[in-house]
Amino acid sequence: GGRRAAVALGGRRRVCTAAEETRALLISHKADGLASISLNNRPVNALSLELCTQLTDAIHELEADSSTRGFILGSALPNLFSAGLDLHAFYRPDLEQLARYWTAVQELWLTLYTTELATVAAISGHSPAGGCLLALSCDHRVMVQGKYGIGLNEAQLGIVAPPWFSRLLAERIGFRPAERMLMLGQLMSPDEALAAGLVDDVTSLADLNNVASSRLDELLAVNESGRVSIKRQLRQAAAEALRERQDEDLDDFIHVMQKEHVQVSLGAYLESLKKK
Repeated sequence: GGRRAAVALGGRRRVCTAAEETRALLISHKADGLASISLNNRPVNALSLELCTQLTDAIHELEADSSTRGFILGSALPNLFSAGLDLHAFYRPDLEQLARYWTAVQELWLTLYTTELATVAAISGHSPAGGCLLALSCDHRVMVQGKYGIGLNEAQLGIVAPPWFSRLLAERIGFRPAERMLMLGQLMSPDEALAAGLVDDVTSLADLNNVASSRLDELLAVNESGRVSIKRQLRQAAAEALRERQDEDLDDFIHVMQKEHVQVSLGAYLESLKKK
């Protein structure tokens, strides 16, 4: 059914209209052409097929609006940015549906990672796996203080993060720290993530929106042509690498997901979540 929520932006709150209720996302424009996108897919902001598609569409809508120059990507849920990919979609899946899902994940990453809009992730809590990927794909990351974790922990489930996940982490924190973190399926605390360069700022929840907004202002204070050109220069190769082998990446993913030991591990993990 429809979800109602409000997103804080510049001190104002805005409740979504009836037309927007079916969306898992809220978009609220600031007066000066900046926007905020809040993930609102209860209970854990899982990156479902619907949410991936809507977030991709939302970014394209902002890109098409010439008055919008950047956005903050955040969460409408307390203590949580995003729990990551929708593991229910992986368990005993319909292969056609699984292919649609993974293609939507690929397209979301390509869109967020390469958008010419300035992007800041406001990470308001836990951000494992796919949640970490979203944050890594933004231009700047601000994380809230607290007992939260961020990282690519797929190995804990017997799943291999695809190369474009792991490469992104290695680019941010260095090859050896990323290799160790990926192999162990580790999550970092906010302070550890700051020290490693995985996030750029750690702040209180009360200041999260203000810090994220100021970081977005910093990005937009730079000559736009220069900022966009350097982003394209540094990110184009990784995006093109996925584009060129997107079908192979899909085949690899489906092959891994069909392995019995992966399905057993997923089943056990999903069962454990029911007991929490």
